[in-house]
Amino acid sequence: MAHLPTDNDGKPPNSVGRVLDTRWMMAFSVLAVLVAIAWALIERGPAAQRGGAPEPTVTMATVELLGVPPGAEVTLDGRQIDNILFGVTPGTRHALEVTDADGRSWRQVFLAKGSLSLVVELRTHFVEVEVSPSDPEKERD
Repeated sequence: MAHLPTDNDGKPPNSVGRVLDTRWMMAFSVLAVLVAIAWALIERGPAAQRGGAPEPTVTMATVELLGVPPGAEVTLDGRQIDNILFGVTPGTRHALEVTDADGRSWRQVFLAKGSLSLVVELRTHFVEVEVSPSDPEKERD
């Protein structure tokens, strides 16, 4: 004899409804995570989307040259600069040269960590000596 199905036949009530509710909740959770990721990417801006982390800002060391005559040529690491006050990368060795139209020059290699003032003293690197010809035989005596 077949019996009629009852409400208590081993299945929890509304099981189909609970499965659908669970799937919807999981889909909503995944969607919320995707929205959070998209929001974070938008907030980071275009610099982060290029693939590089933002470069840390380096405080430049300030160098001031004192006593540079007008019209002198100033070169820093082999490149001409126009100012007597400039910034350099701290903790790095730099070569500085100042020359004027008369051929006098000044050279300095330095390592700056903060503000630095350098006094420029131009010097002539060649010596003019006037020599008159003389008889080599007379000088031996």
